[in-house]
Amino acid sequence: MQALTYRSVQRPAHDAKAAIGAAGLGGETVALGLLRRSAPCPPERNQGMLRKWLITAAVLSGGCATVPTTPASVPHVGESPQLNLVVQRSVGETIYETYDYSQLSGARLRDPAKVDSLNLHWGLPAGEFLPEFSDSTQAKVFCTATPILHIPLSHNSSRVCLQDRNADGAFDHWTAPEGPSDSRLGTWIALDKPIPFQDAQGTSTAGGNGFRNELIYEGVSGSVVDILYREFVNDLARPAFQQDLHYTLQSPGPTEVSFRSARIRIHSADNNSIRFEILSGLRK
Repeated sequence: MQALTYRSVQRPAHDAKAAIGAAGLGGETVALGLLRRSAPCPPERNQGMLRKWLITAAVLSGGCATVPTTPASVPHVGESPQLNLVVQRSVGETIYETYDYSQLSGARLRDPAKVDSLNLHWGLPAGEFLPEFSDSTQAKVFCTATPILHIPLSHNSSRVCLQDRNADGAFDHWTAPEGPSDSRLGTWIALDKPIPFQDAQGTSTAGGNGFRNELIYEGVSGSVVDILYREFVNDLARPAFQQDLHYTLQSPGPTEVSFRSARIRIHSADNNSIRFEILSGLRK
């Protein structure tokens, strides 16, 4: 972070304000330095507002925290099981799935999280999922996916990021990594009350293209095999569409059934399990 040097020159308050604008930095650190070193005492009616500005500037300029803007993710693309391989599954298990999404490591809040101090305000509900953002030099960093904190004295907003520095399962520090004027300047601030969390997995919704389609074996009714089809899109949190499928078994010998582009050869099935092979899979 570049140090700023000021000459000890007496000037009126409006000149200090103009100097801040001329610097083009838009940061509270600059305002703090000029007001402390250069400006005369303001009128009494402005003391309260100045005090808020100075405290906010001190908080936001206490240290640097650079956090990546993209969470660490692991791509999952493929289908299962392997084609033309005879396998067995129990009732209620997935007999076939195809997928293309990115899995995120993250944390889920056990309790609500809130900061309400002067003009710094943000809150998150219990159960909120925070993706993990890589940070090789410090403890893991977990951030909101979108900006939720308005930066005082600016027109910008920032994500909120949390850290568990003592690795006790509760977040104890937070930061606003984008900082004022989109400079990605923030500071790690100790939370008044630790926020417990648990490790969790999520899916990336970037681009809105993630999907997973699956066929689930549900048993037999007489000579009819029952299979449930479900498809998930975007965050994969709940099925976007599902359909019950029913196929009559041939006897003797295996039975080949189809659904869309998928073809399945059923070798045997009862109310405990199904023995089958996937001849061709679902295509998006």
